[in-house]
Amino acid sequence: MPFIAPWTGENARQPTITTRLGRIGYGIGYADEYGIADRMRGALWVRMPVKPGAGGPLLGRIHALRQRQAMYHMLCQGCGQSTVGCRRDQRHLFLMASATGQPIAEGDKTVTPPSCAGCAVEAVQEGPPSRRRHVAVLVEHALVWGVAGIVYSPDTLAPVPRDNGNEFALVEYNDPRLPWTLAYREVVSLHGCTAVDLEDLIEQATA
Repeated sequence: MPFIAPWTGENARQPTITTRLGRIGYGIGYADEYGIADRMRGALWVRMPVKPGAGGPLLGRIHALRQRQAMYHMLCQGCGQSTVGCRRDQRHLFLMASATGQPIAEGDKTVTPPSCAGCAVEAVQEGPPSRRRHVAVLVEHALVWGVAGIVYSPDTLAPVPRDNGNEFALVEYNDPRLPWTLAYREVVSLHGCTAVDLEDLIEQATA
């Protein structure tokens, strides 16, 4: 069970979105808002209970808080262990889904936390179709960039329609839309990128 995956027992009814005056001006908020569990760096976060192991696993979905923790602390998305110091060169391995197989470029943004070598190999060894859907990259620096979430209209408090088919909008931390965004994912930008061949990754891990 991946560390960032939610369980059925972690579902909860979401509180009503209201207008709130915060430190950076007006934006959305909760009537009973509290602490960093609800807001981080000016962004309001979706509420998700933390009850790992409760109910059944929801594979293919992401728990918002554990994803944020994994990004902030550089935890493996699979096992939840720290990836800091796992490599002599101090780089981090990122394994990401890719419909095209296009390599990750300098400055690309992602909501996918890093992986340890063992969990990455386990993921790509699921079979040839799965392997073609992933790209791997070694990264020197993963810099906090913003959030992925739902932007609300200041006039109607209704979600702003997305016109590109994506589930969430990417909103940088200095974007004026940030106070009106309900965050679901932490976004980082990747720097010092070196593409990794998946076959080489498997050979190195199993050698």
